[in-house]
Amino acid sequence: VFLTGTLAVFYDEIDLLIYDEISVTPKREKHKPGQLYDPATAEIAERGLGAIGYMYMPLDRKRTAYGATLTQPGGASRNIFIDPYTGKVTGTTNELTVGYFLSALHTTLYLPVVGRAFVNFFGVLCLISLITGIINYPKFWRSFFRKPRFEKSTRVWVGDIHRLFGLWSMWFVLVIGVSGTWWFYQNPLVEYEVAPAILPAWTAPPGPTHDDLDASDGPPTRLPARAIVDIIWAQDPAFEVTYIQPPDHNGAPYSLWGTHRDILTGNYGSEYHVHPFTGEILLSKAGSELSTLQRVDYAMYPLHFGTWGNSGWADLAVKTVWFVFGALMTALALSGIVIYYKRTAKAANELLPESGRARQFARGWRVLRPWGGAMSGFKYANWVAIWFIGVGLTAAMTLSNQGSGAMGYKYVSQDVGDWTVSMNALKGWLEADLDPIVPGWQTNIWTQVESGDPDAIKFMYVKINKPRTTRAPGMVIHGVEGAKHAHMKVPDTLKDDAEIWLTIEDWQGNFHQARWPLMPDNQMTFDTRDTDAAELASALSATHTNP
Repeated sequence: VFLTGTLAVFYDEIDLLIYDEISVTPKREKHKPGQLYDPATAEIAERGLGAIGYMYMPLDRKRTAYGATLTQPGGASRNIFIDPYTGKVTGTTNELTVGYFLSALHTTLYLPVVGRAFVNFFGVLCLISLITGIINYPKFWRSFFRKPRFEKSTRVWVGDIHRLFGLWSMWFVLVIGVSGTWWFYQNPLVEYEVAPAILPAWTAPPGPTHDDLDASDGPPTRLPARAIVDIIWAQDPAFEVTYIQPPDHNGAPYSLWGTHRDILTGNYGSEYHVHPFTGEILLSKAGSELSTLQRVDYAMYPLHFGTWGNSGWADLAVKTVWFVFGALMTALALSGIVIYYKRTAKAANELLPESGRARQFARGWRVLRPWGGAMSGFKYANWVAIWFIGVGLTAAMTLSNQGSGAMGYKYVSQDVGDWTVSMNALKGWLEADLDPIVPGWQTNIWTQVESGDPDAIKFMYVKINKPRTTRAPGMVIHGVEGAKHAHMKVPDTLKDDAEIWLTIEDWQGNFHQARWPLMPDNQMTFDTRDTDAAELASALSATHTNP
């Protein structure tokens, strides 16, 4: 965790050095945010390469391209980069770049379900280590310049270095410990309702109303991103746009995040949400308007990763300091292992038989037994954790390369009105190998419109069990083409014959429905983790029926 966090400080710089697609040559002036989104979206769609979702603009970096997510047919995604000076697409990369790999490894260890909570717990351990270290080392301030005793035994001079590094990195351990503990409170304690929430609950921003949409008998014309940015700048010229999120369904707004350079709010501390058809500003939040607790929450990320230098040499200087002290924390972990091993090995050796097979047997048993020793039963917990990391990493790489369309539970193609649709149930990005439908747990339903005009769809909904009325057809499916999905909770109890229903509402007010068995029946629903079932599902994907 310490090592990957140290490397992840230079997440952007690592990718900039490795991938030519991200590096650009500075010219006189960058295109304004919004000017590039519309042409890039049109070009990608015209070439049949997929669809662009969000776009982020590192305004504080002169040699870095603008980036966006490119969703390809079938659900696979890549990063696409655009030169902010020329407007030309410079290329694409795998979604799991080296920098992103390190960052995700640091924040989740690629552990399914519990990854973030598990890593956040290390923040609590950092605080405990800091407090106990001060208690066990009285008058520590006298030793800031004490030279390590290299002429002594390994345990002695490693212990001296351990204390020296610990003293000089106390402030850094405090920063990492406080921020990690803050996130641990949010996940898992608040996430699983163990502790009360202290931050306002997230609510979806307002978008076009049903009255707005009912006034049209066809898809209304969406304003271009450039016009949306100009509307915001007319009201707030100091707002620096760093992130554009287009509407991901017809009832959603344009959402733009950016900064007013407020202290420790990062590049996404301010936001605007704009009506995509009329240009009306529906909601705005400036970083200066955040409550005290919200400001604390926003400050945790730049403090934890050292990204508060904002731009230029200041940014590089801050990150370098964070990198150095992150390396010291990594060294503390390693030297602590050496000290503990030397101490316990010496004590344990004194208890072993003096020689012969009895000594060899005792030493072997000490390693294998599930209690006692330096790690006791935790050695097995570590091996289990490493196995799960491998599972999660494999799932993440597969999902990035292949997309969601071939994973989880596969609901084969059906004709639904004028469209042909298939679906997948997938628990999560790192949980692709786990059962996607578990009573009481969250799941994700991915939807592929395989034929028919997607613009003729007003809304798509998904629901477990038959909707009682078209006024409550289920969760709205959202996202760009190729990555349309809905997040939903599986009911706490499921009948054996439970079904999943898809409802399509067209612009004329008509509703079209299809249903599948919720659990695999190897006829309409398949478990793609079963090779034979996956092959059969693929063979049946051309059969379009609506039972």
